[in-house]
Amino acid sequence: MQSPLPHDDARSQHAVSDAAELELELTRLRDVVAQYEALFQTAPVLINAFGPDGRCTLWNEACERRFGWSEAEIKECRDPLALFYPDPQVRKQVIDTVGPQPSRSFREWHPRARSGERLAVLWSNVRLPDGKVVNIGMDMTESRRTEAALAWMARVDSLTGCWNRAEILKRLEDRLAAAARGEGGPNTALMLDLDHFKQVNDRYGHLGGDAALRHFCEQLRACMRDGDSIGRLGGEEFLVLLADADVDAAHAICARLRMSLRQHPADIDGAAVALSVSGGIARFVEGDASASDVLRRADSALYQAKRAGRDCAVEYRG
Repeated sequence: MQSPLPHDDARSQHAVSDAAELELELTRLRDVVAQYEALFQTAPVLINAFGPDGRCTLWNEACERRFGWSEAEIKECRDPLALFYPDPQVRKQVIDTVGPQPSRSFREWHPRARSGERLAVLWSNVRLPDGKVVNIGMDMTESRRTEAALAWMARVDSLTGCWNRAEILKRLEDRLAAAARGEGGPNTALMLDLDHFKQVNDRYGHLGGDAALRHFCEQLRACMRDGDSIGRLGGEEFLVLLADADVDAAHAICARLRMSLRQHPADIDGAAVALSVSGGIARFVEGDASASDVLRRADSALYQAKRAGRDCAVEYRG
């Protein structure tokens, strides 16, 4: 048998070397693909993509956890975007952002999860070299809830749950501005002050006084109408804004409140403590330049109610 020629042996060795290099390159590529696949699936961001027909082509694990639909369920759905955005107009706006010129800047959308929860997600859309658009989202739902809670806390009196002084005065100014524009009907302010509150504090301490204030506000809310606002001006003094209401409505609310306080005494350290309240009523009038004008009249009427023996309401008459 004839021995291989030297150049045949060289070709064979070169082929073996090429095959080994090719296998190494394929192994390296498989590792890269596996790494990107792991990154895609485990990245703590929402990653998905939708084809021209609206079908989902990418759906990572973060999307599964946050939205509640599995990858298989989403890919089987003919119109998955309708699950997240039931409103056709909103859905069209979303589709436009991933069209031929996708929006790369982050924009906040509010998709619906499977549970019905409305999410707050910042989405950015990235066009790949092959023309496909991948959507990358950051879930901001909890952050938005925290922001809303902090904003709410900044407007609410922490003890009673009523609006705090700054917020109720802002609402009074807003009402005055609306009235100046001729919007709505009559507006009336009702200033309330718990009678002999110092005696409650002296006898039961500040914790007992806090309990009395909370009880008072609970009874007051039960006497209010939808759309009315209650704010704590400070201490035991409160301001109630009555929209589209005249002084008769304010007198009626005061009467219900005084009756309710008599029928439902406050429970303070096991003792039934009867509370009473005095009220000053002031209508909004043409020429009111600021909240101070209304407050001055309401405070004057409140002073008259106290001089009249307390546990009553007096209308300001200038």
